[in-house]
Amino acid sequence: MQIFNKMARRDVSAWTAAIGAMAMEGNGEQAIELFNEMLGQGVKPDEVVFVALLTACSHGRSVDQGWDLFRSMKEIHGISPQIVHYGCMVDLLSRAGFLEEALDLIKSMPMEPNDVIWGSLLAACRKHKNVELAAYAAERITELAPERTGIHVLLSNIYASAGKWTEVAKVRLQLKEKGVHKMPGSSSTEVNGIIHEFTSGDESHSENTQIAMMLQEINYRLRDAGHVPDLTNVMLDVDEQEKEYLLSRHSEKLAIAFGLISTGQGMPIRVVKNLRMCTDCHSFSKLVSRIYEREIVIRDNNRFHFFRQGYCSCCDYW
Repeated sequence: MQIFNKMARRDVSAWTAAIGAMAMEGNGEQAIELFNEMLGQGVKPDEVVFVALLTACSHGRSVDQGWDLFRSMKEIHGISPQIVHYGCMVDLLSRAGFLEEALDLIKSMPMEPNDVIWGSLLAACRKHKNVELAAYAAERITELAPERTGIHVLLSNIYASAGKWTEVAKVRLQLKEKGVHKMPGSSSTEVNGIIHEFTSGDESHSENTQIAMMLQEINYRLRDAGHVPDLTNVMLDVDEQEKEYLLSRHSEKLAIAFGLISTGQGMPIRVVKNLRMCTDCHSFSKLVSRIYEREIVIRDNNRFHFFRQGYCSCCDYW
């Protein structure tokens, strides 16, 4: 933003980039403020800036604001919403828990919905535990993009979260028959110019013993602080003790533990993860940031999370 603020002239592309940065950080209010400032300076918006705005609303759970912007495209700015804008609105409604409204919007679209739009609905079904709608969305995706086998992995996880192990077995058998393997969770962190990568359950790191001891210490301190592991994030039909162990070995927890033993007191820990953070790892990161007085930055496959003093920039909404 420093470069943006120093620019003598800002065209719509510059404004869009700044608004998009706010969207990525989940700062919806700032994104809207920038948009209003852009309009105040007489810059005409285009269809791209509305993608950034609607994305910001989605990350900030600003449903009413999102609807106002979506309607203003045609009514005020003369821009006909394209499939990407409908996709943003479906994502916004789905994330906020308005799954039926999202489905109604999909059905009312003036163009055929694509697999990305159905994918947004499916992903939200996991968060809001709507198994029936998840199965329906997965069927639509399979019809439109049969090569997207990862959808069945997500559907399997939704069934597992709901404890529907018979359905889990059916989906996993289909995946096995197709030769599809679930992508393991992977997290990377940089220490002294070297990238260290961890996968869930990884014990191959040269400092594995120290990492395990650090994790044990963290878990003791988190338990004293009232943390209770969320075992619904374990997608296997095993006993609770095994679930708790598997949960404790998620890749970002390994990366954070390594960061704590490898960097100086007060230094930030930065992690990049290939999948969406689970709710337990999110709670874990918040508490670690407070108890150990560290800033933790995690970029998962959806957005940035800035953990400071027990809080996250996403306000627990991602």
